[in-house]
Amino acid sequence: MVQFFREQTAHLSPGQRSEVVMDATLLFPLPKGMLIEEIQATETSLSLTVRATHPTSCCPLCGGVSSSIHSHYQRKLSDASCAGRQVQLCLTVRRFYCRNRLCERKVFTERILRFVKPWARMTIRLNEHLQAVALATSGRGGIKLAARLGTQTDRQTLLRRVMALPDRPEESVLYLGIDDFAFRRGQRFGTVLVNLETHHIVDLLPDRQAATAAAWIKPRPDIMVVSRDRGGEYAKAAAVAAPQATDVADRFHILKNLTEALQLLLGRSLEEIKAANQTPEKEPDEPSKPVITMEEWRRVEPAYVRKARLARRSGRYARYQQVVELHEQGIKPKEIARHLGMGERTIHRWLASGTFPEARTRRRQNVFEPFAPYVLSRWQAGERNGLALWRAIKEQGYMGSARSIYPYLETLKQAEIKASANPQRILKYTPNAAVWLFVRNPKDLDKMEQEALAAFCQASAQLRLAYDLVQDFFSMVHKREGHRLDAWLERVASSDLSELQSFAKGVERDKAAVQAGLTWWINNGAVEGSVTKIKLIKRQMYGRASFALLRQRVLHAL
Repeated sequence: MVQFFREQTAHLSPGQRSEVVMDATLLFPLPKGMLIEEIQATETSLSLTVRATHPTSCCPLCGGVSSSIHSHYQRKLSDASCAGRQVQLCLTVRRFYCRNRLCERKVFTERILRFVKPWARMTIRLNEHLQAVALATSGRGGIKLAARLGTQTDRQTLLRRVMALPDRPEESVLYLGIDDFAFRRGQRFGTVLVNLETHHIVDLLPDRQAATAAAWIKPRPDIMVVSRDRGGEYAKAAAVAAPQATDVADRFHILKNLTEALQLLLGRSLEEIKAANQTPEKEPDEPSKPVITMEEWRRVEPAYVRKARLARRSGRYARYQQVVELHEQGIKPKEIARHLGMGERTIHRWLASGTFPEARTRRRQNVFEPFAPYVLSRWQAGERNGLALWRAIKEQGYMGSARSIYPYLETLKQAEIKASANPQRILKYTPNAAVWLFVRNPKDLDKMEQEALAAFCQASAQLRLAYDLVQDFFSMVHKREGHRLDAWLERVASSDLSELQSFAKGVERDKAAVQAGLTWWINNGAVEGSVTKIKLIKRQMYGRASFALLRQRVLHAL
């Protein structure tokens, strides 16, 4: 049902009517000098009659102020939606006489530049809303979102609003990050340039050719550092267009190249280990050997017990060293015993042994031992449920709690891990999985991963050497010790690891940039994040946008 503003306010006094008009102005903010005269509302739209009330206006040609009205005319404008309803303004504006006799224009139309542009059919705030919708979504997606917000538009309108955005003011770039991104993966690539100080994307280039990148870099002599990946095109562009800048190879890409070389080495080594350990499969009827004998089986030593034992051993070892030192000085065992407060027989036994005598551990009888053979047989048969094992021996007369058998089961688990540290175990790893054992910090590996890593190093001397070299390089990267690069390259050159030697040759060709990357704080992390952002925007447009539209959306992204 259509409701008219004048009909609703006809019974009000002029003062009350002006208060209602003021309330409407608060609901629909307008620039100073504009007045709402009438409001019509339906379920889906609002129509406002507005007129300009400022007594004077400036000529757009000469700037002269005029108050002489020539005539009136109406403009229909679309405005930003309100409460999900479309808003249309019927704006009455005036024509003025220009009183400047020297001005070529005799009659001009008043401008409301902060609200609507000349000849525009929508307000500036609606234009800004549509720009924000188009930048946040895409052409077709923007239509659906705008409809939900109460604004009817079309795809071309949204795209025009994005393309009409002016380029941002050019900022000074001292630390430049450069990398490529894919328009079509594996076929077409572009280039993204990032200010590493502000993390802002400063520009996109339509390809990744050295000439294109050099043409962008050359007019900017303030660039001090160019951070890049290991690609040759960007290195060439930096050398030609910015000889004054320091060329820095990104640490992530250096480590990625090293990881790829290590993966090839692991693939070759695993094939060699597999060929050297071709053994016939075990017959089904052949009984499997126990992972541990009854004589070796002990419960896992608690941490506090182990700590106390090591403390006692340290004290005994210190006294043993005192005994050896006093004996070497020519002091007799009897005097040594009196000086240290020890037994003379102990001194004679320690000196006769020639080495430090470890303390003898006595095996004490406990309530679990009578049931140990049964538990070991069940464990060997595949039973791993500790509670089930406890219930079984409890029926046989075991008086201990369920918790008391778990230290014994933990010993069996550790024994299985040690028994599985063999070539047959490491052959279960693929090169892709094994490479992470070599490149990660040893402190971050769990028990089984540490055992697997030890099995790799025991199975091949080459893998042991490769592990030491890789860990040394990662330490050099994390601590930014680029001065050690030469020594590391010499170690690789003297080894027989062809895959790592190939990586080292690539580093030699780009040595100055790699050494700077291992020393400086500069890296391409912000650039990689920008590439991820570009991928998101590109996929929102289903990968079908032109380079010009993609560039606008990336540079003006919200």
